[in-house]
Amino acid sequence: MKRYSILALALLFSVVAVAGVLLVKGSVAAPQKEKQTAFEKKCSVCHTLERVKTEIEIMIKQMHDKAGIQISDAELDEIEESFTLRPVEEPHRGLFQDKCEKCHGLDVVVKAHQTNDEAEMKATIERMSKKKGSEISKKDIDKIHESMFMLNEIYEKDVE
Repeated sequence: MKRYSILALALLFSVVAVAGVLLVKGSVAAPQKEKQTAFEKKCSVCHTLERVKTEIEIMIKQMHDKAGIQISDAELDEIEESFTLRPVEEPHRGLFQDKCEKCHGLDVVVKAHQTNDEAEMKATIERMSKKKGSEISKKDIDKIHESMFMLNEIYEKDVE
């Protein structure tokens, strides 16, 4: 009987220890999102990931055709994945092109952003959202405003 009591106590201790370890592991902070890629920082305002992927495929095929080298679809995928500019996820997926470039060139928007303060720029986007045919939703306003920050980092202050 004493032997069973010791075994039961040891088993109980083991269960409590395992439960404690699991609780500690469960309370570890969630992993942080990876740093933005160069594509996310500099390119995604104007170029969608799908467009870049297609252009990379075309470029790779053209280079290999010139050299007379055959490349399989699997090899093409492997080469594409090695490009470090490609983001983990698509940022605002061409929101600027879909909404703003209907009426404005990129240079006009960048110049306006660089000459207005942030509150004034957001007010401009909100005003544009009310124009007929803009199709800019309230959610889009913040995303477009965020894209303007990205454009401001990319372009020089003297864009004409």
